[in-house]
Amino acid sequence: MRRLRVVTLNTWKNDGDYPARLTRIADGLAALDPDVVCLQECFAGGGHDTARVLSDALNLQLYAAPARAKVRELKGAAVDSTSGLAILTRLPGRAETLGLISHPTDGERIAQRFTTFRLRILNLHLSHLRGGAGAVLRRRQLDEALDWARRDRSGSLLVCGDLNAGRGDPELAPLRAAAGDELGSTLHAAGEGCAIDHAILLDPGDLDVSRRVRALATPDGDGRYPSDHAAVVVDLNSGS
Repeated sequence: MRRLRVVTLNTWKNDGDYPARLTRIADGLAALDPDVVCLQECFAGGGHDTARVLSDALNLQLYAAPARAKVRELKGAAVDSTSGLAILTRLPGRAETLGLISHPTDGERIAQRFTTFRLRILNLHLSHLRGGAGAVLRRRQLDEALDWARRDRSGSLLVCGDLNAGRGDPELAPLRAAAGDELGSTLHAAGEGCAIDHAILLDPGDLDVSRRVRALATPDGDGRYPSDHAAVVVDLNSGS
């Protein structure tokens, strides 16, 4: 297997200067030349569709998993919308979606799984609730998603997404040993130690991580970032 590049990014719904940000995200992802892109908070509504725009710009197959339906503001108007997950890829494979345990205050949470060759990729956006209740909920969501992803144990498993917790937080204990080096903050407005976006090769199989870096982490001349999250890029290579 040649180098396989996977990128994960929370696209920040339609917040900020949405059209300008979407252009910068598309340009930034194109420069990375990814094989798979895992997206979270993919806004769709009012004639706009983040995941579709990015898949068209990158010429990648789109597997969309809409979720978290609600009325959101777009250009001063209230529109019915979703903010779900999506996987973009040039690889053949299949995608599936699982509903996760959720809390009314937090809204719907789902997991997305993409299976290709000897690799399974799990795309997640875990609860953002704070405090002990949030930590317990994230751990239950993670356990559900991992159990589902591992039912077919063939091949490697890469866990991607906005997990709303750092590597050292107790709710991510199942991932801690395989997490690799911390990348620094993935939230542009947070302190340097706040890394909540991850790409973790949990079950290596015959793959190993040759490189893990942040991307889309540079502001424009007005100090605006493509998203409020940085992207995480991981390069996988066959160890056999």
